[in-house]
This record gives sequence, C-alpha cells and structure tokens, in this order.
Amino acid sequence: MPLSDQPPPDGADDHAVTPGAAASTRPTFADQLDSQDELWHRNRRRLIRLLVAFSVVAPFLSTHRPGAAGMGFLIPATAAFIVMTDRIVLRLEWRMTPGIAWAWLTVMTGTALAILAVGGPNWVNALVIAGAAIGRISPSPRDATIGAACCVAAGLGVGLARGINYGNGLTIVLVPAMAAFFAYAATRRNELVRNLRETRAELARMAVADERLRIARDLHDLLGHSLSLITLKAELAGRTVGTDPDRAAREIADLETVARRSLGEVRAAVTSYRRPSLGAELAAARQMLAAAGMECEVHAPASFELAPETEALLAWTVREGATNVVRHSGARAVTITISASDDEVTAEVADDGVGPAWDAGRDNGRLSAGGRGPGDLESGAPGSGLAGLAERARAAGAEISAGDGRGGKGFRLRVRVPAGQFSAS
Repeated sequence: MPLSDQPPPDGADDHAVTPGAAASTRPTFADQLDSQDELWHRNRRRLIRLLVAFSVVAPFLSTHRPGAAGMGFLIPATAAFIVMTDRIVLRLEWRMTPGIAWAWLTVMTGTALAILAVGGPNWVNALVIAGAAIGRISPSPRDATIGAACCVAAGLGVGLARGINYGNGLTIVLVPAMAAFFAYAATRRNELVRNLRETRAELARMAVADERLRIARDLHDLLGHSLSLITLKAELAGRTVGTDPDRAAREIADLETVARRSLGEVRAAVTSYRRPSLGAELAAARQMLAAAGMECEVHAPASFELAPETEALLAWTVREGATNVVRHSGARAVTITISASDDEVTAEVADDGVGPAWDAGRDNGRLSAGGRGPGDLESGAPGSGLAGLAERARAAGAEISAGDGRGGKGFRLRVRVPAGQFSAS
C-alpha cells in the first residue's frame, strides 16, 4: 500500500448510533441464573432441615420404643442433636475455626452414638446425619475418610454391643460412610461454584477497568491530535480573516473537515472498530505540522505489507509524535522515518526543538513531568500520551524509546517492532 499519498481518514456518518448506547436495564441472563440458584439453595436448605428433623423424630412413632427411662434420655438428646445439626452443618453463615468445628463434630457423633445405644437400630439415622456432618465440615478427603471411618467404627462397636443382626450392622457400616462421601462431594462442588462466581465477578470488574483504560488512551490519542490541529486552523483563520478572506475560508473549511473526522474517530474508538492507517496518519501529521509552520520530511518505503496490529502501532506512534512536536517542541523541522528490514520495522519522529526536560534529581535517564516525556504535561502533571503508547508497544511485543535526538539536539520518539511481530514484503 502506498504510504505517503493516502489522505486522512474520512469522518463517520454524523447520525451513526453507537452500539450499546441504549443498553437495556433489565437483569442479564447470568444475573437471573444467580437469583434462581440462590432461591434453589435456600429452598434446599429448608428441605434438608425438614428431612433431618423427620428422620430423627420418626423412630418415636414406631412400636419398638425403649422404656420411660430411655425415652427420658432420647427426647432431650434428639432435640439437642437437631439443634447442633442446624447450627453446625446447615447454617453456612456461621464460621468456625477447624478446632472448634471438630470439637462440635465429636460432640455430635457422641450424641448420635448415645442415641443409637439407648434407642437401638431404629435410631441409626442420627449416626447417618453425623457422618454427613463429618463430610460437610472436613477440609480434605483425608480428613473426611478418617472422620467417617471413626464414626462407622464407633457405631459398629455400639451395634455389636447391643447384639444387632447382619442387616442392621451393614446399615451402620455403609450408610454413614456414603453420607459422609456425598456430603463432602456436595460441599466441594458448592465451594467450586462459589469460587467460579467470584472469579467471574472479578473478571467482569477487570474487563470494565481495561475498557475504561482503552477508551481513555484512545480518546487522548485521537482528541489530542485533532484538537491541536483544530486550534492551529482556528488561529490561522483568525489571523487571515481580515487580510486574506479566501485563505481564512479555506482554513475554516479544513477546520470543519477535521472536526467531522474527529467525531467519527471518537465514535469508532468507543466501539473499538477503528484501527488507524499508517498512510493516513503520515498525511495527517504532514498537514498538521505544515499548519504549525514546521518543515516536515517523511522517509518511508513506497509500499510494504504489515500485520494490522503492527501498522496500527506505527500509526499511533506517528500521531503521538507529531502531536507532541506541535504542543511542546518549538521546532522548525521534523523528520518522520518509517523503515523496514528482515529483522525489524521502526517508526521514528525526530525534531530540532527544545528536547526533553530531564529530572535533575535522577540519574537514570528517565523523563520527568516537567517537559516532554511519558505524558501530556501541559497541565503540569503526567498524562497518558507516551504512557499510552508504551502500553500499546508492550502489548504488541515492541520496544519504545524517547529522549534526546541525534547529536543531543531536539527530541526523538522511536518504536521498534522486532521480527516475528510483523510480515513485510
């Protein structure tokens, strides 16, 4: 593609509508899923509470009940067991240290064993719930396995002491172990889902922050260049309106063209559709520098092919370099050089102006906020000009340097893209 003869990019349609400008305020599909999932978890916990209470109370309705002394123990023990299950296992908001949790699990398991010993095989559900509590609280598979094994062994010992049959013994061995396994698996699944939600929320926050940075960088690069040119055109029109009306009219017409083009570029940048053209930026830089009364030389191959990302980086380099020259340099001559070889492609903007302002308090060669350097320094504070360009260069795997020009005079901005990041022909 020819680089030196391309015109600046045309403005976008003034009536274009930015996608997403009229975004719906309704909840997103993901938010609806989260709300439905939370409702499901609340209802599930209510159902589990009901099943736990029913499973430990149901044996009282059977015909095989212990005597009055046994019932006198079983009723308060069962009530205490239900309360402990609700507080320790089912209330997710109640946080405990591992030591306290295991102490409560020991008390729960002991209570379940006492209920089994007094009430007999009909009250084995208390031991099953204790096994599920162990799986729910255990932080690792090893802890869950050891806890379930101890629970089963203790329950089997109590059952053998009461002379239970084979079927009841098998129930005591298998059902609490299975309850511990399934409770542990369900707890780990819930933790994974919670972590995934938190990660999704963090990624969404990071995406919003990255998009804000991108928009801020693009708007700075776009408006900094365009507003500088508009200011120059307005000044020229103001100086010549009385002496040369025809030239003033041309400058005003150019000003309108630049303003319309800038509007289109801003809209395109916001929607992330725009990638600047290197040829167009060279032409625009030459136009702006000429309007500022500076001589501009452009050295570039007649044509070559670049990857879109590389061409965009070089175009941003030309734009930022030319804007900095007009704003800060006071230069009389500017040289823009685009070069390509088998090893690298580079863009360089050099002038014969005042050069960078170095921070006297540092000896590492970094530019300070007192002059031209990584930022827009008209306000006296670092901005996002060269800093934004440096971010683009890092993202493209390129190298950026800014400092004294050749022979220690003026200022030079240079971006180098190594081989492997571009394709040239």
